[in-house]
Amino acid sequence: MSENSYTYFRGRWPDDIVPEGEPLWLLYEVDEAADNVLRSVEIFPNGQVTRNSVGLEQRNGDHCPSLIDVSWREGMAEAKLEKISADMFEELYQIGADTPFWFVR
Repeated sequence: MSENSYTYFRGRWPDDIVPEGEPLWLLYEVDEAADNVLRSVEIFPNGQVTRNSVGLEQRNGDHCPSLIDVSWREGMAEAKLEKISADMFEELYQIGADTPFWFVR
């Protein structure tokens, strides 16, 4: 799949009060043709930025086709998301700290 088929989204935490330890903003790089999330960025109320990717999750040989455990369309059907530019996503991804979620060792 080429990067041209990727779409970028962001969504704010759905409640006015963000619980401690949860991100205020969640950003996603999505391969809509494959229905997968390839990379993500989380921005916390204190300014901390974390990132994750399929590549990061697979660094020890684990199989991880997507960063969410359901299809993108199914998992985000009710979410309030807006499209963002690839440049906006990349700028935030580059400053994020690597934070794997699925295969932490």
